[in-house]
Amino acid sequence: MMDKPDNVVDNPHSLPYASNVGAPVIRPNNELGAWKSGAVHAANKHYKDRYDEIKQQFQELVEEFNWNDLIFNSEMRFKPVIGKTYYLYKYTDKHQMSLFAPVERVHGHDGYIGAFRLNYDNRWEQVKEH
Repeated sequence: MMDKPDNVVDNPHSLPYASNVGAPVIRPNNELGAWKSGAVHAANKHYKDRYDEIKQQFQELVEEFNWNDLIFNSEMRFKPVIGKTYYLYKYTDKHQMSLFAPVERVHGHDGYIGAFRLNYDNRWEQVKEH
């Protein structure tokens, strides 16, 4: 095998760079790089949006769980009916569910926390008031 000088190459057309001093500089096409950059940006946006959506759903689930935990541990002197709205009040040391809205009570809005409806699957759902 014969030694070749450093500036001689067997297959100069397969090199990603110029093979001799007088050859023009070969620059790789950056279109694919730009595509990758845009694709990475789009993919990252998708994952951030999905993460934010899942995070929001998780926060709503935690809030729903906390309301249900509070209501199931509150005093209830009646058996709730599915679909009917009930009212949660806080007294000095306990929570109590009531059949009566604040406008129907002598004490009005004192201790009133919110209105809730029992769903078909025995979960309490907060009723948004107008």
